[in-house]
Amino acid sequence: MSMLLRKISAGSGIHERARAVAATISGLAGISAAATVGMASFQPAHAQDFQSEMDALFGTVCGSGGPGCTSLGVAGGPGGQVEVQGGGRPSGIEQRLREVQCEADENANCLQPGGAAADTMPFEGLNLFVSADYQHKFYDGSAEANFDSDRGGLTVGLDSPMSWGLIGGALSYSHTAGEFDHDGGDFDQDSFGGLLYGSYYPSDSSFIDGVIGLAGKSYSLDRTVVAGGGIFGKAQGDTVGFEFQSSLSGGYDFSFDNFTIGPRVGIHYLRTELDDFTESGSPMALQYEEQVEDSLTSTVGFQGSMAISTSFGVVVPQVNAEYVHEFLNDRRTVDATATNGAAVSFVTDPPDRDYFNVGAGVVFVLPEGISPFLNFSAEVANRFEETQTVTAGVRLEM
Repeated sequence: MSMLLRKISAGSGIHERARAVAATISGLAGISAAATVGMASFQPAHAQDFQSEMDALFGTVCGSGGPGCTSLGVAGGPGGQVEVQGGGRPSGIEQRLREVQCEADENANCLQPGGAAADTMPFEGLNLFVSADYQHKFYDGSAEANFDSDRGGLTVGLDSPMSWGLIGGALSYSHTAGEFDHDGGDFDQDSFGGLLYGSYYPSDSSFIDGVIGLAGKSYSLDRTVVAGGGIFGKAQGDTVGFEFQSSLSGGYDFSFDNFTIGPRVGIHYLRTELDDFTESGSPMALQYEEQVEDSLTSTVGFQGSMAISTSFGVVVPQVNAEYVHEFLNDRRTVDATATNGAAVSFVTDPPDRDYFNVGAGVVFVLPEGISPFLNFSAEVANRFEETQTVTAGVRLEM
């Protein structure tokens, strides 16, 4: 059962992807604001001294926090970046890989249909799993616009256990909607992609997991244009992009009767690209240049679980925690062009390079090869954002 839980909690990586989505459009609003200032002064706004130029041009017009004021931003304007923080895999896949490892351990606590250790069940043939997740995120930056966002996602996968591990594939869809503070506008993002995943078992108690995936994304932004203390309507923009992710992780489980605990380590890469596009609907619309961002994170942590036999099956509560370090992603300069030809550029927020993911959940191992699960995870100690994710799903033996 040890490994069953280990992967439910490890699913913290996916809620990080959603963070990239909302931050992407948050950035778009930011660069727009920077260009707005450039147009009003007919001088390019520069990243390093954007705030001083804004103060000289507009004084304290946003001091009262009126509508759209966050679009002016601070320290270079709210950021038109594609923010990427740590590649990760969907929580449903994390859970599925966990469950398979438990089966590989021949752990009766996670295999049995009703509580008797002798009634272990060989999982053969194909397995179908379906999971849904909801995530809430709050971003509080210095160079980028603050926002709240909500994301809903669905993952459907099919896999086959092998003598050496498991191999499978999944399709995923998610929709993110968010709003900038102080009536600064709103944004939407849709993502649809596919993933291949697998596990290899060097021994009964150890595992190595791998995931690779590609997703197409569409973004839409509706921002409030503010300049010189006045509101110049709404600027709308739409663009597309893609996201590539890969992940390699592993661990070892120590079992003590019905309790299992073990270390986890992983390395995760994520690349996001956003096409150039031009806004419409305002005389202060902007043309954004193509954006690319790369993230490479490592994770080190643990997972613990306990199998509890009942009359209807096995209940497996679990907890996990991991330390995350960002190696590759960095503060970036974003460039755009205003309708009058003025060039605008500014610097985005730097990522928080060290933070933690924590989680807790429960799996129910029921007769007839049915295993529902519920999991909660949160990102903590990140100075820019707060993220909470709830994932629920079920695995069906076919």
